[in-house]
Amino acid sequence: MQLDALTLMIPGSLALIFAGIFLAGASLYFKSEPALKWWAAAHLFNGLGLGILAAGLATRHPLAIIAGSGLMTVSPPLILGGVRKFNGSKTPLPVLGAGVAIWLTMGMGPMGIDAQRWSILSSFLAWSVYLGASVWCMWGAGRESFKSQIPLMAILGMHALLYLAGSVQVATGGFSIGAAPALNSLFGLIHFETIFFTMGTTMFMLLICKERIDRQYREAAKFDVLTGALNRRILCDSGQRMLERCHREDRPLSMIIFDLDRFKLINDHYGHLGGDQILRSFANTVRSTLRPNDLFGRYGGEEFVVLLADTPVESACFIAERIRTSFARQHRFLEGQPVNATVSAGVTEDQGERELEDVIRNADRALYLAKNNGRNRVEKAEPSLSDNGQSAANTA
Repeated sequence: MQLDALTLMIPGSLALIFAGIFLAGASLYFKSEPALKWWAAAHLFNGLGLGILAAGLATRHPLAIIAGSGLMTVSPPLILGGVRKFNGSKTPLPVLGAGVAIWLTMGMGPMGIDAQRWSILSSFLAWSVYLGASVWCMWGAGRESFKSQIPLMAILGMHALLYLAGSVQVATGGFSIGAAPALNSLFGLIHFETIFFTMGTTMFMLLICKERIDRQYREAAKFDVLTGALNRRILCDSGQRMLERCHREDRPLSMIIFDLDRFKLINDHYGHLGGDQILRSFANTVRSTLRPNDLFGRYGGEEFVVLLADTPVESACFIAERIRTSFARQHRFLEGQPVNATVSAGVTEDQGERELEDVIRNADRALYLAKNNGRNRVEKAEPSLSDNGQSAANTA
């Protein structure tokens, strides 16, 4: 078989169709990434259009040439829609349909050389504009960055530049309408590059989706599943770094330890589902009060820890009291039954301790006092407090 541009269009078409089917299947596995469906549709339209275009060029049928280029014109708006979907943005329908609408307008003339030229020119311009916009959207997303993002942008950008150069040749008469281009021409290069474009975009689209999902799993592993607060390991690691940073910068750091009062009785009376509801609700109460840079984590069972940078102990006591009163006010009843859920808190300020465990120990002493003094109260740790070896959890 002679190797020419027309011959390359056939494997290019098949590669696009198989890539589209593959991405459609992958979208069933990566259900959280609907952008894959957009990219799958883009490859399928492109592959089908390229196949029809190849048939039209082989038979010199003008209608098939225009129909093929029209189907290929549907592909770049879908790629842009997929990129914006991946970024969490919506693409207005007029933006997606503009390229096809322009192609229809420019190709509606009587069938002949001019109609073919205008339809091909509009199709090529659509590719360059939509792919350029896709690269711009990926570059300007800002919220997330992925290792696979740069090579994917490079492939899209290269494809856009080739079609832009092709548009110039079509406009200046450098493209032979109705015949397959020479292999050593720009248009022959476009068809050769299409195979690379297909494999590259498919691979990096999947990789970028996998990167995001892996990142989401890593982020999810940092949090307590029930309450959404930081889990104990992440809380202690992040808290230690916050403590060291406050030491270096000579800034105050305060800690609050909360413990839900008589939580075992709530579990016994209302069941674990009722207890879980109280825990989630308490976590929401705390989050609604804290600042974005404050640390909030579940220390264990019904115990929670809050770390407040740039906060003296008096301010921390005020925050703890506000959380305590708000929680008590909102949880007098559970599903219509009286529950009177309350919380006790111990507050301390960093006194130069090197380890977070020492700060926790001081706060726990204050929490023990709050439990012994009647619960549903906030107590501040004093330097003179002795370590009696007891934990507040024992009197919960």
